[in-house]
Amino acid sequence: MKTRILPDYLPRDWPDYAPIPSPAEWAVAQEEERIAARVFEQMKTPRSQTTTPESIAAGNAHLAEAIKQAAAEVIRQIERKELLSADDFCAAVGVTRDWLSDALTDGRLFAITGPGGRSFYPAFYAEAGIERAAVERVTHVLSRLPPGSQYWFYSSIRTSLQATPLEALRAGRLDAVLKSAEMFSQDAPPRVPSIVEVLANEGEQAAVPPSHDPRESFADSLNGVKPR
Repeated sequence: MKTRILPDYLPRDWPDYAPIPSPAEWAVAQEEERIAARVFEQMKTPRSQTTTPESIAAGNAHLAEAIKQAAAEVIRQIERKELLSADDFCAAVGVTRDWLSDALTDGRLFAITGPGGRSFYPAFYAEAGIERAAVERVTHVLSRLPPGSQYWFYSSIRTSLQATPLEALRAGRLDAVLKSAEMFSQDAPPRVPSIVEVLANEGEQAAVPPSHDPRESFADSLNGVKPR
């Protein structure tokens, strides 16, 4: 078997089954790891509670820009069929609406909020090369994290795996992915969802009642609006 020639920026033990990322992709992955390490370290340091009008305005502007960018990326993912509507997801995976609601409640599935506050679901649950039961186990480990963070975990290169978790699952490396998911979520602080997160469908998965209609946003649910 011909041995692959690895670029200089990759470790020498890069596994044969893992695709070779471009220099830009590898740089992004390394920077994400560094950012995550800094964030977790900063979380351990008490911060000053003093606020000023300027700091509040800056924080609001930063939040607004982050929400804008996140919403634009979700739209692109929907257009690329990486995120599916409830009906399309059920058809692709071969499940019922009851299964969808139960999986959300159990933390085996997560939903991303799309245009109009509607819920969309990751298409990789329907991928033939990945066992759905394996994805459900990994998602359950990640269930204390916001849905956006869960999706980012699956799609970004993890240094511990030397691949994305999805690539590792395609290679049958469930145990390694579970360990990586535990490491990813263990340092996250307990979540106390704000009203903004609840309305944006970013709160705890266990808060989704079994009777929740996936066509409804949580804003609709709280306001008593039913889907047409």
